Amino acid sequence: MLNQGRSSMRRCLGGQFFALYLGMAIETQEGLEMRLRAHHLLCLLGFRGLGYSREYVENMSQIADQLRSFPETSIEVVGKPDDICSPCPFLGEKGCQQRGVESEERARGRDKDVMERLNMVTGDKITWSEVEKRLRSSISPEDLDVICQDCQWLPQGYCVEGLKRLRD
Repeated sequence: MLNQGRSSMRRCLGGQFFALYLGMAIETQEGLEMRLRAHHLLCLLGFRGLGYSREYVENMSQIADQLRSFPETSIEVVGKPDDICSPCPFLGEKGCQQRGVESEERARGRDKDVMERLNMVTGDKITWSEVEKRLRSSISPEDLDVICQDCQWLPQGYCVEGLKRLRD
C-alpha cells in the first residue's frame, strides 16, 4: 500500500500523518485517496489483524486505522486488485492467485455483487463514512452467506460481527 512501487495510494492536498510500511514513510491524513475493491469494503469491517503475510497484515491494519481515524478519506471503488492487495503474497500479474486462476474471477464476482448492493460502479469516489452508511442500510449480516460464500474468512464470523456492530 504505502510502497511507492506497488501502490496506487496518492497524497492529495494536506496530510500530516506519517505511516510506515516496509521502512518507507509517506504523508497521509484526511487528504488521502485509496483504491479499494468493493468486497474489501466488507472485509475491513471484520479485520482482526490476521492475513496472508506480515506485510499484508501491516498494510491492512494501516488502511483500517486510516479509515477509522479519518472517515472522510476518499475511496475510489475498483473491481480489481487494490491497495489492500498490493503486498499480498498471492497477488499475481492477473490478480489474485490464492486458489489458482479462478480466484480473481471469484473476487471480481464478489466485487460486482457488493457494487450492485451498494449502488456503486467501478470508478466511483466515495468517503468511508458514506460507505459505512450504505453498508448499514443495504447489506445484512445474512447477506454475507451469499456474497462471501467461498471466502475462507466467512466461517470465522469476523465480518458478520463487524457488520452487526456497524448496524447497532
